[in-house]
Amino acid sequence: MQKVAVRTRSIPRRSFTPELLRSLHALADRMISEDVEHFRIHAETSEVVHVYERADTGAAVGFQFWRTAAMDLRDCRVLIGGKLRIEPEFRRRALHLRSLGRFYLENQLRHPGTRFYCLVVASLFGFVSITSALADYKLFDARATDAEGRAIRGAFERVAAQSHYRLDEATSLFAVGIRVTDETFRQYSPGYYERPEARAYMRVNPGWRDNGMNVGFWFRFTPANLAKLTRTILRKR
Repeated sequence: MQKVAVRTRSIPRRSFTPELLRSLHALADRMISEDVEHFRIHAETSEVVHVYERADTGAAVGFQFWRTAAMDLRDCRVLIGGKLRIEPEFRRRALHLRSLGRFYLENQLRHPGTRFYCLVVASLFGFVSITSALADYKLFDARATDAEGRAIRGAFERVAAQSHYRLDEATSLFAVGIRVTDETFRQYSPGYYERPEARAYMRVNPGWRDNGMNVGFWFRFTPANLAKLTRTILRKR
């Protein structure tokens, strides 16, 4: 793991340029192969991108997009993260968790009476990195019939439509058209794929390496989740 300091630059949607998106896609494509046009469509649905940069050279080493959306529950909104990509030597530093905490706090301060949910459509690697830092989360279930479940489904369906994902009703998985490269697979030790979070992902998405499907999950910013997120960030700084 690199010891060089990393800073986070927040870039709002109005400042997205073709050059920025091309550079971020080139960085992402080295880790998980993805069509450039599909990447652009997803990026342009976002409100902001957090770009992680080396403090010494300014070179980008990763990024994550974020946005908010309406939810069919009173006084509730969702936070949606996407395209989390970090170069291998800069992982295990909780950069994505710091982004999540920053985006949540900014929105909660602007809307103190709102209860926020976080919705994620993730690869195995994104799933492991986020759920391992949570006290509680739930897998998306397209068949849920309670009021919260219906609201969660509606929010996920809007995410899918805007990002050109397809919901598979039978499995509750999302077709995102992204496949894990052999290079990315080999960057992780065999023990990584035995972690409880990884095994949970594989149970619901057994063809995860090459089926182009990702898992959806969600959580609320409960005191328990915020406490565990904070502990994880402090431990990994």
